Amino acid sequence: MTLYLPEQQLHRSVSAIQHTTDRLEAALELLLENASLTAVFQPIVDIDQGPIIGYEALIRGPEGHPLHRPLALFDAAKKSGREAELEVLCREIALQQFARLELPGLLFLNANPNTLTAANYPQGCTLTAAQTAGLDPTRIVIELSEQHPVSSPDELKRVVHRYQQAGFKIALDDLGSAYSGLTLWAELEPDYIKIDRHFIDRIDQQPRKREFVKSIAQLARSLGATIIAEGVERADELRELQRMGIPLAQGYFLGLPQANPATQLTNTALEQTPTPSRSGTIGELLESVPTIAPQVPCVQVLEYFSRNKELLSLPVVEGERVLGGVRREQVLEIFSSSYGRALYASKPIHHIMERNPLIVDAATPIEEVSQLMTEDEALEIHRQILITQNKRFVGTASVRNVLRQITEVKIQNARYANPLTLLPGNVPIYREIDRRLQQHQSFYVAYFDLNNFKPYNDLYGYGEGDRILQWLGHLLQKTLAGSGTFVGHIGGDDFVAIFSQDADWSALLTAVLEAFKENIGQFYRPQDLIEGCILGTDRDGTKKQFPLLALAIGVAAVDPNQCQSHDDVAALASLAKKGAKQHDHCEFWLIPEPSQTTSATETQ
Repeated sequence: MTLYLPEQQLHRSVSAIQHTTDRLEAALELLLENASLTAVFQPIVDIDQGPIIGYEALIRGPEGHPLHRPLALFDAAKKSGREAELEVLCREIALQQFARLELPGLLFLNANPNTLTAANYPQGCTLTAAQTAGLDPTRIVIELSEQHPVSSPDELKRVVHRYQQAGFKIALDDLGSAYSGLTLWAELEPDYIKIDRHFIDRIDQQPRKREFVKSIAQLARSLGATIIAEGVERADELRELQRMGIPLAQGYFLGLPQANPATQLTNTALEQTPTPSRSGTIGELLESVPTIAPQVPCVQVLEYFSRNKELLSLPVVEGERVLGGVRREQVLEIFSSSYGRALYASKPIHHIMERNPLIVDAATPIEEVSQLMTEDEALEIHRQILITQNKRFVGTASVRNVLRQITEVKIQNARYANPLTLLPGNVPIYREIDRRLQQHQSFYVAYFDLNNFKPYNDLYGYGEGDRILQWLGHLLQKTLAGSGTFVGHIGGDDFVAIFSQDADWSALLTAVLEAFKENIGQFYRPQDLIEGCILGTDRDGTKKQFPLLALAIGVAAVDPNQCQSHDDVAALASLAKKGAKQHDHCEFWLIPEPSQTTSATETQ
């Protein structure tokens, strides 16, 4: 049975819809005319190391306005045919606010692919707006959403190429949400791939989602793109992404979109995940090798291999771009066949080169290279890995050396790492000190100790105490290791850091103390924080109040002329720590020489 509205009621409904449409169009007209829009910025975070690498700009209408929400705003613009005008205004506002706030890192700007290719879209407007705001295009990433079916792929490719030539970076947004994302990926060669929030939601509980993200991450690494996980809203999702090696993420758990966002991550979830010791980057194993141009005849390559018996392979490079590689045994096999010389002698080497060798950036961690090697079934022990820097060929590394480095680091870590924090233990610490003494280096040693840790353990339990030690270990590693400082865990609540002579150790330790005092409260009950102390039992069994945990740091300036071994340095550092522990508040205490002490430098 078909139901029909009475004619009068139908007219009223149509009239109401038209009135609403007219009202929204008028509201949009005023917004565009007065530029009454605001940009908010959501941080994009390096979930391994912790820093914010950039922000995604999101547009809002005035608070309480019918077009406050972006969906309503852009829907009204689409219905009135003013999408291009709105998108240009959004870009200008986001760029101006980003520059005025002096936010660090990259700025991600959303773009509808069909708007970019529309006839009424003004070419060059983003570059002009960036220059007006004083921003370098290399800091700006154009996000192309996959939620819109691309009406003109060829024209989009030309538009994206113009952006890339001007220095802008490209991101493919919402991968996996709707349309032909993989086709766009192959055609546009984006710098960043954003995985749709659907695949991140409860990824820690759903193996199929993990497999999808893992596959996309592997493809991204092989194509030189960086993955960003969208929609991280839970700690367990973040930890799963960290475990999977996903480099970047954004979401409410890491930071809400704000008009004036933080420039440093305040979320402690990253600090509670211990980071294992790394084995360096593939660039540290780089070897310089000769290269050949793609037009060189095969017979010349054969002659070159014949003259250089130790050479296993040659990269094929055009300009500074690596095209592929050719192996010694491959060339010898071709020319040893009955018709090999006749068929290939005069042909350019690009006819027989391997077009898909393993190519990685010099900054790629060796652990990631090892994973890529495992996934490459054709890669053999005697093969070479081709290394680039900013997409320019710089050298090679042998598979054998990569495996050797991985093996050595794993053995050392397993044998000598502290099992709780995975930081280097006593043996690596002593070796590092002795190495510096043998090289006749002056350096600084910081000895870290927690004041009032035993009463805390007695009251809260050893499980909570271990959580604090893991958090402190990660805090030290995150704050200090980036400066080239050696960080180790002696045992219990004792940690050590070794600074080079020219390191700004005072500023680094001040940063550690400030971060400690700002975040240690998360490990206490609210009432204990209010009272500023806890009730416990001293070593004599007497009930008493103890102050909250504080970090004492003894700093020893080590002169290789006065210290002969790590034992001398340990004694000196212990003396400095003893001075620091005389106070219940956080501070560090410096001993410039074994026979001399100075007053403590307080950082309250």
